[in-house]
Amino acid sequence: MNADLLFELGCEELPPAPLQAMAGELGQRLTDGLSELGIDTGEARIFATPRRLAVLIRDVADRQPDRDIERRGPATKAPEKAVAGFARSCGVDVDALDTIETDKGPYYVFRGQETGQPLADILPPLIVESIRKLTTPKRMRWGSLEEGFLRPVQWMVCLHGHTIIPVELFGLTADRLTSAHRFHAPEPIALEQAGDYETTLFDHQVIAAFEERRKIVAQQVKRTAERAGGIAQMDPDLVDEVTALVEWPVALSGQIDERFMAMPPEVLITTIESHQRYFPVRDADGQLLPRFVTVANVESLDIRQVVLGNERVVRPRLEDALFFWEKDRKQSLAQFGERLDKVTFQKGLGSYADKTRRLEALTASLAEALGADANTATRAATLAKADLVTDMVFEFTELEGIVGGYYAHASGESDAVAAAIAEQYQPRGPSDEIPATAAGRVLALADKFDTLAGQFALGNRPTGDRDPLGLRRAALGVLRILLEAEQSLDLQAAVAAALSQQPVTGETESGDALLSFFADRLRGLLADHGIGPDVFEAVTALQLHDPLEIQRRSQAVLAFQGSAAANSLAAAHKRVRNILKKNGEDAAAVDIRLFEADAERSLHETMSRLADQVTTLVTQGDYAAALTQLATLQGPVDQFFEDVMVMAEEAAVRSNRLRLLTQLDGLLRQIADFSHLSN
Repeated sequence: MNADLLFELGCEELPPAPLQAMAGELGQRLTDGLSELGIDTGEARIFATPRRLAVLIRDVADRQPDRDIERRGPATKAPEKAVAGFARSCGVDVDALDTIETDKGPYYVFRGQETGQPLADILPPLIVESIRKLTTPKRMRWGSLEEGFLRPVQWMVCLHGHTIIPVELFGLTADRLTSAHRFHAPEPIALEQAGDYETTLFDHQVIAAFEERRKIVAQQVKRTAERAGGIAQMDPDLVDEVTALVEWPVALSGQIDERFMAMPPEVLITTIESHQRYFPVRDADGQLLPRFVTVANVESLDIRQVVLGNERVVRPRLEDALFFWEKDRKQSLAQFGERLDKVTFQKGLGSYADKTRRLEALTASLAEALGADANTATRAATLAKADLVTDMVFEFTELEGIVGGYYAHASGESDAVAAAIAEQYQPRGPSDEIPATAAGRVLALADKFDTLAGQFALGNRPTGDRDPLGLRRAALGVLRILLEAEQSLDLQAAVAAALSQQPVTGETESGDALLSFFADRLRGLLADHGIGPDVFEAVTALQLHDPLEIQRRSQAVLAFQGSAAANSLAAAHKRVRNILKKNGEDAAAVDIRLFEADAERSLHETMSRLADQVTTLVTQGDYAAALTQLATLQGPVDQFFEDVMVMAEEAAVRSNRLRLLTQLDGLLRQIADFSHLSN
């Protein structure tokens, strides 16, 4: 008989970060496991709260279906003992065996039916295995148990319809008793049947479904902020975290003392969001208001006391921040910078003062290459790391750079210098914006180049999924800045400059390894925009080192790919490259007097006509127009390979034709190596 199946694992409060992933994985393991066991099921619902992980699977059969089985045994001419042994292993007499014909002759075969096992027998081992294999942060043990879990397990429920399936784990035996809200409904609740789970918990102040609870959190925060006269700033990650901390969300608004509003909004937001998990509130113009929204896990009879409690909790954090803000500004940012020689950047790479000197040199060369103001960029580099020794950044490390920008303003530095300091770590992640100012982009590039060069010189390179130093993020940051700001830069020269500044010589191939590292990141970045690996290889085969040029060429080739001309030229270029690889390139001038076929003359004339046009268009960066010109080669090239035998018997004619193909290869490779393109 089919019925709903419920499994619930009740725990002490689980940490919010892994909650959703754990619940999803548990549901996947159980549904996949039942499917592998041949159990028919309906849809699955996943539940996750701070105190529970649960899976409800609809319409689950109460046993495996019987199934026909067939086992092949020995050949019919095998010894009697072997045949009798096979029959005995199947639980039948030899007379009950059938025979089948195979390409090796007749064989005995047993055909029978295997009776399906009850769900109550096969489900407990599946649940135990799923829990043991569940991906979690470090597990803990409690009491005298050998088994561990993320937090101590307090109860388990396992019901198939009305029937208890007594799973045994963590010294507990599953039954029908669940726990609802810790304060609103502290007594255990007996579930009549599995399908009652969600509604029963809701009736006892628990919204078990994560997504349902998340919607309610977002709606309540939005409405509460509006009632407070503003608009809630809802970071999606914070909404997820708050949802994972409450079972019965109740949004409330609180007040921030006006004196704290003198601090930068980033300080207030960091304190409110990161340290207290409150939601900041802004006005219609985006200005921060002295209000916040918090989400409680209880409906209090005295809401005012709950609000006062939250205001009281956040106040000391804001007091500390205000103290640091006022104290730090009693000296200039440059004075803080004087202390950097006592702060180690990394063993082998010197102090932060050493890093600052490297940044000054790099920003000077990068500013020249990118057309930015060198004085602004190098001044920003001089002060870039000074805020690391301030009390504010010591307490709020995530505000490094941002605090430096404010302190630069307070110290009388120009707006451009202050903005560059504030932008130096951008983009901090895939969703973050690149620096908005030219000096900010130069400083951010210099910082990332220095970090990458230093780590590669030390031999610290990412392996597999591990990248504790964030080098992939740094490389992607460099590429995003150059591509999104549409700025050309020779990566080879920039990497060489960065490596030359490092205090360690490093491995001789560090530069090549770092360029290869950038190429891998660029390949992935362009793939996200539809540029396939064959197009990327076709362009990078030219040994280009400017990411913007590679992107623009790739976009032009991608648009060209698939046309009749592209397919023809790709096939021809493959043939040309193979011939030249086997016989060698010949860059000498073509002698038109040695032409024997009209197809040779036609190809040479077309190439001669196109050469200057294509070169000019490539120099101008108009790759699409250059490809349009190259498309006119299709007819002459096809005719050449149809009418002309390149490897002619006469040496002079053969050499002349190889020179013609060398010129054709050079003309095509002004854009890309078309031999890499897939048709």
